[in-house]
Amino acid sequence: MVHYGVMSSRLDPTPSAGGKRERTRAALVGATLDVVAEKGFAAASLDEIAARAGMTKGAIYSNFSGKGELLMAAIAAKGLTVSSDTPAEAPLREQFAGMARGLADMLQRARGEAAFLAEFQVYALGDPELRRNLASVYAQSFDLSAEHMARAGGLKPGMAPRHVAVALQSVAIGFVVQSFLSPDDVTEEIVTETLAALAAGLIAKRR
Repeated sequence: MVHYGVMSSRLDPTPSAGGKRERTRAALVGATLDVVAEKGFAAASLDEIAARAGMTKGAIYSNFSGKGELLMAAIAAKGLTVSSDTPAEAPLREQFAGMARGLADMLQRARGEAAFLAEFQVYALGDPELRRNLASVYAQSFDLSAEHMARAGGLKPGMAPRHVAVALQSVAIGFVVQSFLSPDDVTEEIVTETLAALAAGLIAKRR
């Protein structure tokens, strides 16, 4: 599945502009997107990606662990992750509101990418390396989100922060999938109301 970071976490393997290594990674990511657009995820070979970038396959392995990590960087380059404008130390209600804004913004960016993401998900199901990479990214995201929630405090007794992080991730993915199927039905208002309702159910009332 595609990674949609929740709360204030954002695990983004996309390189930032800068030195030679960053430029090399960016060129490989760009070439990957071009080849995938033409041939699909399964048929996109590392040899062709390297050639498209004007490099050798060794350049890929010098910058990425393999095709799985390279594809994840390409997905991240699409900007299809949820980021929050709320500080990690903010109260949980504010963090939920920040997630709602970030999710609504990402849904707008994701329109038109349904086929691309659906193909990626199908490909990931049959690629053990990619699934391991995704599982690792999700685990880090859940742990980081849980850490932020635990630090902020305020969850109702018995609510495990990591369980909440997994649930929020699942809600985010559900919104993304539904927005692809019926985009006019998944509005910013619905996203905001849903996250507010979840916050009301998960966060203890102030005394």
